[in-house]
Amino acid sequence: MLRTLLTPLVARFDLSPRFEEAALPPEDDGELDPEDFAREVMIELMRNALDNLKDADTLREKTEVLTEIQKIMLQDARTKEVFRELDGFIMLMSVLSTLRVAQEGPVHEPEEQILLEVLESIRMVFMIVSDAIHDHPENAEYFKDSVGFKSLSLAIRELVSDKRTVDVTLGFLLSMSLNDFALSGLFTSLRSLSMDQVDTKIQEFESRLIIIRQPDAIRLLWDSAPSLVDGSPVMRYAVYKLFELLCASCHRNHATLSTMGLVESLLSQYFQLRDDKNASDKERQVAQRLLRRLLELGAYTNEARRLFQRTINAEDQTLDLETLEIVRAAMKSRWLEHFSLESPAELCMEHTGARGVPSTGFTFAIWLWIEVLPKSTSHPLFTVRVNTNLIVALSVRPDGKLELRTSGNKTVAVFNKSSIPKMRWCHVTLVHHAQRSSQPSIRLFVDGVMNDSLTWAYPKSVFSAASTEYVLGSEDSDAQMSWCIATAYLISLPIGDDLPRFIHHLGPRYQGNFQDPSLIKFLTYEASTSLNMFLTAVASKGSAVESLSLMKAVRDGLGLNNSAIVFSLSCLNLKQSGSVSNIPMSTSSREFNVRGDVLVVKAACLDLSLWKIGGTAIPLHLLQLAKSPHEISRTLSILTDCIRNSWENSEDMERLRGYEILTDILRSKAQMINMTSFETLFESIGLNFRSPEQSTVVNVVAYKAIALDFEFWSHARREIQHVYFEHFITLLEVSRYKAFNMRQRLSKLGLVRRFLFVLQTEWFDSASVTHVITALRAATQANFSKDDTIKPVVSYIAANIYEANSASSPHSIMSRIDYSNAPQKAEQVLELFVSLLSNLNFYNKFVTALPVTRICLLLIGDRPQPFVATQVLRIIAISIRISASFTRKFELISGWSVLKTVLPECWDSAVNEAAFDVLLGRTPKSGKSRMDSENAVICPQIVPTILSALQTGLRSVGDNCGVSDEGAEDAPHFSWVTETTMERLVEDLLDLHASSATFKQIFRSQQTTRLFAPLVNQRTLRLLEKIAHLGISLAVDSAVAGAQKREIQAILQDAETLLNPSAEKTVISAELLADTRTVRERFASARFSIQVSERTVIKILTRMVEWRKTILTSEKKRLRKNMLDLREHRRQISRLYEWSYALTSERGIWPDGHPRLWRLDETEGPHRIRNKLEPETQRPSNNRVDVSVGHIRDVSIPEADNSSALHVEVPPWSESYEISATDVEDRQLAEDIKEDKHRRVRHELEAGDVIEAIGTVARISGVDSSPGLLIIGKTHLYMLDGLVEDDDGEVIDAHDAPKRLLFVPGSIVELDGPQRAQRWAHAQVDTHSRKTFLFRDVALEIYFKDSRSLLIVFLDKKKRLDVDQRLTAMVNSANAPPTPGLLRTPLLGKVGAMVLSGFREDELATAQRKWQAREISNFTYLSILNQISGRTPSDATQYPVFPWVIQDYTSETLDMNNPETFRDLSRPMGALTEARREAATVRYESLQSVEEKPFHYGTHFSSSMIVCHFLIRLAPFTNMFKTLQGGDWDLPDRLFSNIARAYDSAARDIRGDVRELIPEFYTCPEFLENTRNLDFGVQQSSGEKIHDVKLPPWAKQDPLLFITLNRKALESSFVSEHLAEWIDLIWGCKQRDAEALNCFHPLSYEGSIDLDSITDELEREATVGIIHNFGQTPRKLFDSPHPQRFNHGCNSLPLGTLHGIPEDAHLLVQGSRCFKDLGANVAVRELMLDMIGERVIPCRAGVLSMPSRPHEQIEWSADGVSGGELRVSVDQKIAQVIEGTSCRCATFADNNCLVTGSNDFTVRIWKILRGTSVHLSLSHMMRIHEGPVVTVASSRSWSIIVSGSEDGSAALWDLNRGVYVRSIWHAPEGGKPTAVGLVAINESTGYIATCSQSRLFLHTINGRCITSLDITQSTTLQPSITSLAFHEREYSEMGVLATGGSDGSIVLRTWTADGTEANEEARWEFVTIRSMKARAIAGRPPAVTALKFLGESLCHGEETGKSFMWSLPD
Repeated sequence: MLRTLLTPLVARFDLSPRFEEAALPPEDDGELDPEDFAREVMIELMRNALDNLKDADTLREKTEVLTEIQKIMLQDARTKEVFRELDGFIMLMSVLSTLRVAQEGPVHEPEEQILLEVLESIRMVFMIVSDAIHDHPENAEYFKDSVGFKSLSLAIRELVSDKRTVDVTLGFLLSMSLNDFALSGLFTSLRSLSMDQVDTKIQEFESRLIIIRQPDAIRLLWDSAPSLVDGSPVMRYAVYKLFELLCASCHRNHATLSTMGLVESLLSQYFQLRDDKNASDKERQVAQRLLRRLLELGAYTNEARRLFQRTINAEDQTLDLETLEIVRAAMKSRWLEHFSLESPAELCMEHTGARGVPSTGFTFAIWLWIEVLPKSTSHPLFTVRVNTNLIVALSVRPDGKLELRTSGNKTVAVFNKSSIPKMRWCHVTLVHHAQRSSQPSIRLFVDGVMNDSLTWAYPKSVFSAASTEYVLGSEDSDAQMSWCIATAYLISLPIGDDLPRFIHHLGPRYQGNFQDPSLIKFLTYEASTSLNMFLTAVASKGSAVESLSLMKAVRDGLGLNNSAIVFSLSCLNLKQSGSVSNIPMSTSSREFNVRGDVLVVKAACLDLSLWKIGGTAIPLHLLQLAKSPHEISRTLSILTDCIRNSWENSEDMERLRGYEILTDILRSKAQMINMTSFETLFESIGLNFRSPEQSTVVNVVAYKAIALDFEFWSHARREIQHVYFEHFITLLEVSRYKAFNMRQRLSKLGLVRRFLFVLQTEWFDSASVTHVITALRAATQANFSKDDTIKPVVSYIAANIYEANSASSPHSIMSRIDYSNAPQKAEQVLELFVSLLSNLNFYNKFVTALPVTRICLLLIGDRPQPFVATQVLRIIAISIRISASFTRKFELISGWSVLKTVLPECWDSAVNEAAFDVLLGRTPKSGKSRMDSENAVICPQIVPTILSALQTGLRSVGDNCGVSDEGAEDAPHFSWVTETTMERLVEDLLDLHASSATFKQIFRSQQTTRLFAPLVNQRTLRLLEKIAHLGISLAVDSAVAGAQKREIQAILQDAETLLNPSAEKTVISAELLADTRTVRERFASARFSIQVSERTVIKILTRMVEWRKTILTSEKKRLRKNMLDLREHRRQISRLYEWSYALTSERGIWPDGHPRLWRLDETEGPHRIRNKLEPETQRPSNNRVDVSVGHIRDVSIPEADNSSALHVEVPPWSESYEISATDVEDRQLAEDIKEDKHRRVRHELEAGDVIEAIGTVARISGVDSSPGLLIIGKTHLYMLDGLVEDDDGEVIDAHDAPKRLLFVPGSIVELDGPQRAQRWAHAQVDTHSRKTFLFRDVALEIYFKDSRSLLIVFLDKKKRLDVDQRLTAMVNSANAPPTPGLLRTPLLGKVGAMVLSGFREDELATAQRKWQAREISNFTYLSILNQISGRTPSDATQYPVFPWVIQDYTSETLDMNNPETFRDLSRPMGALTEARREAATVRYESLQSVEEKPFHYGTHFSSSMIVCHFLIRLAPFTNMFKTLQGGDWDLPDRLFSNIARAYDSAARDIRGDVRELIPEFYTCPEFLENTRNLDFGVQQSSGEKIHDVKLPPWAKQDPLLFITLNRKALESSFVSEHLAEWIDLIWGCKQRDAEALNCFHPLSYEGSIDLDSITDELEREATVGIIHNFGQTPRKLFDSPHPQRFNHGCNSLPLGTLHGIPEDAHLLVQGSRCFKDLGANVAVRELMLDMIGERVIPCRAGVLSMPSRPHEQIEWSADGVSGGELRVSVDQKIAQVIEGTSCRCATFADNNCLVTGSNDFTVRIWKILRGTSVHLSLSHMMRIHEGPVVTVASSRSWSIIVSGSEDGSAALWDLNRGVYVRSIWHAPEGGKPTAVGLVAINESTGYIATCSQSRLFLHTINGRCITSLDITQSTTLQPSITSLAFHEREYSEMGVLATGGSDGSIVLRTWTADGTEANEEARWEFVTIRSMKARAIAGRPPAVTALKFLGESLCHGEETGKSFMWSLPD
């Protein structure tokens, strides 16, 4: 009866066993202890109460019993266990599920009374459950696992759906989750409130919103909230507010709520709220705040994907600003995967065999985050203990200080120098040295910096210990701390003092084990910059940076052996968030046991999720769509934040060239960049706008692309330009790291040259040019070196200081050059430069770099401007002041004479002042307008220049002296500047003569000047007065020669006559005029009187002018080169479009919905089959990662700083003083700027490659000729479409080239087709062969190992010969000879009759023999004959030709045994009927009678028109057909629309054609379908619209079935028997046989046409038309009749082979012995083929042996959980470790290519490189999946990869290009995707098998579903298929797919459409050939985990580790 009271809910649980006596004490005669007696009583009471609960019928009775149960439980906690064991939890769920307010039965009580009782029962149930599991781990675990919150959800479903009970029920659910029942009335109290009152009410409860104790309960509350809300805005707001407060209360709650999957449902609710017009802003705001709070700990990829999808409005492609704001805020979060610990909590690892701490010393490192420090006592962080004995304990004190206890010391060490910070991640490293020599022995590092040290004894080993415990945290009851751990390591050796810094810079996100030698790739930009700064600081102190262990770690990794890591703790090995009991480690089999409250938080930050779903292309696309300043700033913030802390996104951005793309996107939005956007951009580069002194450059590539794109910033707003130029000042002057910024970051960017280039453009107006100059000053000061600054600046000044004429046309590249303002800008640069030279250090560098004396003459020129003259004089003044020898040097090159000659013409006040500065040795700043009494002449050599200027000036004054003051006012352009200047000059001379004794000495030998003027105006009079005073002063000066004195007197008298004619003349005493100088003084003065001849001065000036012209020419070349380079760079970046395609593809985040159009891929399968399609409309995304972007986040040895070294002045004799020696300067400043004619193609070259040969060719594709460049580099071969070389060798666009460069005779030039850029490494070139094109022997076809080929045509044979020879050398050097005996091994015989290498002409006999012996199929043999005879699928005029073999196109079924089914292969198509034979004979004889070359048929069996006619539905042949037809379709009735009609036309119709078939009829069903829905028109004969090709009835409306049966017919016995006769017609002895009626038009035969001899263009084009229409007959191969095929034995097997699996599967027998055993419980996952050792190598999970190199292996963690590091091992030794790959599965495409699938949703392609050691190099990284990739398969034959994922899809990828092609989907189950766990590719057909848990699918290579099998409903299959394999044979009419099952079954299946009903479309199905069972072990067959066919044998591997072979009888 009691059982019947329990609801059916009980049946859901595993009831605990009932122990009737469990609750009773054992019988004992003695009396019980009172305490035990009381316990027994309570247990009995609990048992009785539970029994009573079962018996209770009424609600009131149940409530009473529940109350009693609670009392018992509260009174004695020990009864909780009894409660569990007696199914108390299940009874409570039963009670809950039966609670109803609605009444049943005859007795009706008041509803209010019943409601109260129900509510009371609800309260009691929840309180009992809460009490029972609180502080009782066993009960909590039992309730969670055995009862489950899902059961609780079902139990309260009725209560939640009832409005009367929902508030109370969910209130108690909230209380239960927090273990605080004071919250139970929360929802009830909120129900009646208004929206405004809710906040106040909830705040009353806020203090009670503590840690969530039951996360599942809170999730149940969230899921039940819709019933609570029920359309009430107030309650909805309340729920959001409650969860927001819960989230904000503490980190644990934040982590709990963020990781329980609330984001997905909240996103839906938030967007519904936004769309709901009735919702209030308050609701939307609180929902958004909660969403942003939850997103701080990240979003899983599906949530992130949805969030980003909503950032774009699908209707108008505009950005959604609100969603964008949510994303922006979430992207700033920096949380990571971690463990959240709420003490008491600990992680304990037991190390068996360890005896305490490692004897060699140890290093403990931990990333921790502390929210609440311990309150009273120290809290252990890390403890080592043996048994109960403490060995080491590192603890944190309440004040944040760390303390250390060890068994080696009795005292406690406290590290007082710093505290552990709260609320941020902190890295702590404790290093303890065991050696006594290491002083100090203990070192503590906080955030990588040594914080403190101690010298302590090392703990001794405990030899009696059996094991050691390593503990993180503490489970002591008094431990109180809230904290988190990201990673923790214990290493059994002390690491170097600078390694903690490196580990710290790897950041808390790094979860690896320091095994990767390239650890620097995990550094962010900031981290690598910080390390570089540290190294720079170390180097500045004189330390050897190279010897630091840090540098070793940078170069080679930490070099830690895996065995040295005692433990490595991280979340990496855990699948999901939540509570766990143990944590596995990847470094060993040991694990951490969890004790206490530890929560795993798998925080998936938005930047990491972003990387999985699309990477940085997503924010770049958002930026593309931004249309306002606000949108730009938001999207820029998202972009920069996703890069800042993510090395993956940083790599992604570098690979995409994202920074250049970013600038290109912003170029058109420059005017919308506001200050926020500017700061966002530059903060990401390293600028710090809050603390400018902290600014640096953290990302040089981004800085170069963004900050140095001056043209871009020239379009920005003026205020933005201002702060833009200010940033240069900040970096180079304000920042405390300015030296680092310049030397280590900007020195190689050519900053000064860039500024000078900008000054030569017209990008900036005059106001902004000032900012450019200011920035240039900062750059020159920061890096004042010869090559970077001095030479560029001087060259720029010399080239631009004078007016230059521009000869460029308005449209030339030079039209953007600013010529008009060049002198003014150059003057500003000159002034800047001169001002810097006053710095002694700069001046010394200048004179060391350049000859300063000649530079002065170069700059002064022959006609200097006053400003230039002033600046040059200042250089001279500085030189005189600094260098004692300058004056003499300048004199030796006649510098003073040149100045005297040229300066007077430009003399003004500034020049005057500068000249006197030179004279007196003054600096410009200290120069005064009047002379001091102490003035001493420093440079008397300048005096002649001054006096010459005075003379010239006075002459000019004399010219103007007739102008009156009034006349000057009337003249518009007249000024008194000269008079003013001369007056100032004379005054200065007067003052100087009066104040300087040394000045008087100068006039001992100077000549004087006469000036006579007939008229004198007022200004002249004033000037003459001053000259008179000067003359008197000189005349009475004892230092002046007597003759000069007398001359001066005469001049003075003349002057006085002018001044005042009536005045008395001044008479000077004769004694004063006497020459009183000594002889020595007279000789000394003579030195200053030396005058260089005028001719010499002219020669110098001429030489300087020529020098300046040379510099000008050089600078113009440089300018043009820079402009061209800039234009080419812009062009390249603007064409970078691949990055965005994946986003809008069919599986992108924002699919555009456009139908996908397909074209035939030129990549070939086996035997040159082309049947793979590639997307046409969607260009592939660029997934290459091996492009060279340099080590952007590298850490390097700092460059030496030579800037502070003062260079010794160059002595005078080190210069040559000859005038002719200036050619040295010509070379110094006039650099040889080489024109880069190949700039257009350099970006296409692989890193480090050099062009060795380049030439224009035409790439032939069908009938199209695409002009392009063939480039042979040092390492690679390139084919670049759309570019050609002009006559000068410059690479130009084909559109711009003259026709003669493009004209390949007979080709149809295609300039607008797909412009491809293809490249191959030299080693990829397999072979090449000479070809003819339109009968011209100028073509070359190159075949590559990646199944691609290239047909190119040269202009002449000579060019082809050169390339031919280069390719031959390339192939010989790259391709090593094959391993001896490789092709003869019996194992390869087992592999099958696949053609392992292409046949060449000399192997024709081998091919013939193989065909006769049935080792190759008919199709393969015909392919070989086509290839050898020059036929190629690349050329439509020489397309491979295949025969019609079937003539029956009317039957419902095809009878392959009936000869009437087949066409007569002994006759050509034109002679199959009597009527046609007669017509052919008549035509032949008629032509013969008129003595013309006779032929039977006017058309051909193969021509470009025939090929395009057949392939009209398949691109690119669709357009080719239209091209041949003159741009339109042919008449509908003449188009290819019906197979039967096409055969009738070719075989029977007397007016028809004689065409044969093309290979697609046997390989490619897609050419028969009009998938593009092309409009071909309507047939006149039937009125039917032409669409798909009509198939014969036996094809059952299925193109695939038609192709299959056609191929089956080709391989049939009848065709095999007669094929030799057809070969004779096409390639053999009957090729031109009149008797066989096989003569075609004479022009179709080789040698009949010589296009080169036809000069007339019209005639040539007509001849080409004939070739296109008449076709070309293949080259003749056989002169005698072709031998027949051997037909005895089984026709489908090679000669001598008796049995085959498709034929005799029933004969397969499992081998008696396993050939390899991996060991018990080590399942075989893969079977690899060792070609050399002739064996099969079984591999366990996570291991693959390299093909043909069994000693080399790839290893990874195959559990799907760990970090998936990839390891390369050679001879069991690790050769390489690659961390961060998340590898889950792997396969080899070939010997040199590995493909891996990852947990991060990516598929990667790796190159296997072999040098001194084998290592992997990442080649492509491809994204499309939305879940982890769990399996991959690849085929080199078909160049495809297939990857299966947990997202329910298998993706097809192009192996060569690394791009996505299409997907195969498996239907979801239960609304969730079903993982595609197995994939296989058939190497012979390209068919693809994919398998999930529910279905097995078979598809063609183009994704056409052939058939599928529902595994769950199959009677012959167990639900689980564990392995797949195709039977491989070059051709088999019955394909075989083997599946291995978990029950040991091996099932062989084929697929067939034979079961199709009549008149129905073909229906394919799997048919079982045989079902087998692996041999049972211990009574149970083991699961078959691996399968592989080897020829006609089958190998299987088992879960037991054993592998067996299944064989056929011999």
